[in-house]
Amino acid sequence: MKDDDVCTIEGDFDFPAEENIIARCCRIFRKETGIRTGLAFHVTKRIPQGAGLGGGSSNGAAALRALNAMFRTGFSAEKLAALGAGAGSDIPFFCAAPAALVSGRGECIEELAPRTDYFLVLVVPPLRIATAQAYGWLDEDCAAASPAAGREEFLRGLYARQAPAGWDFFNSFYPVLAKRHPVFEEIRGRLRDLGAVYANVSGSGSSVFAIFNSEIDALKTKKIMENDFPTEALAPLAGMPGLILQ
Repeated sequence: MKDDDVCTIEGDFDFPAEENIIARCCRIFRKETGIRTGLAFHVTKRIPQGAGLGGGSSNGAAALRALNAMFRTGFSAEKLAALGAGAGSDIPFFCAAPAALVSGRGECIEELAPRTDYFLVLVVPPLRIATAQAYGWLDEDCAAASPAAGREEFLRGLYARQAPAGWDFFNSFYPVLAKRHPVFEEIRGRLRDLGAVYANVSGSGSSVFAIFNSEIDALKTKKIMENDFPTEALAPLAGMPGLILQ
């Protein structure tokens, strides 16, 4: 802990600490609780920036959960999500369950039972996509689509009951990114050739994830893909067995 009102953040960031989403969450927590105790955060980044994996948002959610536990404020997950929404639209998801149906601006979270019957491989190409830039391209290409009535119920059932090979999910960012960076189509095509039953961009990019029915196919794909995309094996995703390639 530090002197009152002081919040220091140490880590590998390419922007000032006071602009970090952790600092924003800390200010929101202090405003809500009146707690002024000084704080010090040390962040070890394992999720690549600009990959569409919610690395910054998950940091913010982790900070709120840590503050809630440390000061014993007793906030529910819903309360933490509401506080986090003031710092970033993706934070509420990371305050909730490992699998959820998210709507609105990200503040409407419906917990889903996570699937554990498939394996995941994630490939991060050597380029960084800034979220603001990706949304700018989306607007430029007029690729955004309004959700159809009843879409939530359809997605809920599709995720819960359909095998991944039959998933009809789409990501509006994919055609926007592939148009400007052919590497996305290259990666997705290779993943499918290697047996992926589903593959797409995560978030606004730049990572591409692939789903496999067997661990053997996932491990084989990891070994092949890392020949062209330097990788590091990370911990499995929450709620499912898998491999993450960075």
